[in-house]
Parts: sequence; structure tokens; C-alpha cells
Amino acid sequence: MTTDSKNFLYVSDLDGTLLTPDSFLSPKAIERLNKLLSKGLNFTIATARNYDSVRPILKGLDLKIPVILFNGVYLTDFHTGENILTSRHLPKSAVVDIINEAGKKNIDPFVYTFDRTHSVYHRNITNPGSQNYVNYINKISNESRLRHIKNYEFLSDMTIPGLLFIDTYSKLAPINEKIKALKNADLNVYFAEDIAVEGHFWLQVFDGQANKGNMLKQLAHRLDTPLEETVVFGDYLNDLEMFKIAGRSIAMGNALKEVKQAADMIIENNSDLAVINYLEKIGF
Repeated sequence: MTTDSKNFLYVSDLDGTLLTPDSFLSPKAIERLNKLLSKGLNFTIATARNYDSVRPILKGLDLKIPVILFNGVYLTDFHTGENILTSRHLPKSAVVDIINEAGKKNIDPFVYTFDRTHSVYHRNITNPGSQNYVNYINKISNESRLRHIKNYEFLSDMTIPGLLFIDTYSKLAPINEKIKALKNADLNVYFAEDIAVEGHFWLQVFDGQANKGNMLKQLAHRLDTPLEETVVFGDYLNDLEMFKIAGRSIAMGNALKEVKQAADMIIENNSDLAVINYLEKIGF
């Protein structure tokens, strides 16, 4: 693909990409995007956030195309919250094995569940990275999705799309290796530095079929759009599956090194609203 087109599908990650560093999109930025959408821009988002987290941040944005949520677990109608497509959730046996391995190191995960609504269960908050995450969820949620528990035994009856560990590299690296060595499940694992709290890392675990790239394929098929006519924006490891299949992949100036290396193009930082600047140059 050598030139952009008004008919292409444009898909942007949120944190570190479309949103500013404080995980915000100003009314002015939403107004700029809505102007493009009203003129026919085919635009949507692909994020690791779930619907309850995305909706308050993008309130007022007139997205007409379904959004890719929770790292590709869900394809969702932005205005109603209805899940149109759902990828596989984590196998229960893998969840138990992972939590048990982490428990040996006294490290507790955030456990995401879905039963008509999204919830995040947690046990002990032991470091600044985890505390920052708790504070952020409480800040953006009208009704807190966080639920404190004493043990994880109840999870046997829950649908679990993902797990998240937040701690230092030295504590999480052995758990990452244990997870990768599991033989009873096909898993999708991301291990990278926390963009918000220096010295801390995120270890995220999803089913092996749950990633942004796979759901982008489904979305493009639904829209009858060739993958060669898709343009994706990202900054983090979980954007790489989209980069592999899109016609053009664009990394932010603030992106991880691995993401920049995989991109067809690098633009300015998310603090500059570089995605919106790029979209405005398409010519609507």
C-alpha cells in the first residue's frame, strides 16, 4: 500500500496512542475526530481495556464501527455495549495453575471476569504499580468494578477472559517463564514495562486466540474491507499482531522499541495527538 485512501479502515490503540499520557481525550480532540467521522472516516479502536473502562473516556465520540476490546477478546457495539463477537476465554485449568505458581511467590493477579458485566477481582495490593492501577480503575469507573477477595476459590464458576500481574521485573520474570512452560493451554502472554510506574512491569495473560490481530481480521471481514486497506496505530506489544496483518502499521514516537522496529512508519508522540493529526491529513 503506497497511498492512503478515504475508504481504508483506520484502527487505533488507546493508551499510549490515541489518548494523551494522562489517559485522556479532551473535548476538543473528540470534536476533531467527530468532524472526520461525520465526513465518512472509517475509524475505530482496538484496546486492552474493556467496555466499562472505554466508554467514560470516549464519551461523545460518534464511533459507527464496532470496537475491539480487551485485547481482542470482544468485538463490541460502542453505543450499546453489546458484544457482537467473542474470542475464547482462558481455560480454567490454566487459570488455576498460573495462580498457584504465582502464589508460591506471594504474588496475586488481578482477575478479569465477565457475566453480563465486567469485574476485576484482586486480593493483596503489595506494590506501587498495583496500587496505581487500583487508583486508576476507581477514578474512571462510575461504579467500581474492583472486588476485593480473600481467596480465588470462587473462580471455578466464573468466565475469565484475562489475568494481570503487576510487580517488579525480578518478581515477575520467573512467573512469566512458568506460564510459558505450561503444557495444558494455548496462551497469549505479554510481559513489558509499566508505562505509568517506573520500575514495575505488567504480565498479562489471555487465551492464545485472543489478540487484536485476530479480531481485526474478523472486523475487516464483516466490513468487507481487505486487510491491505487497513491502517493501524499502536505503541505496545499487544499491537504487534495488528501490525503483522495490516496494510500499514504506524508506531507512535513514544512506542516500545520492538513496536517501532515492526512498524512501516513512525509518527509523533501521543502527547501531540499524533493519530488525530495523521487522520486529518487524509483529506476529508
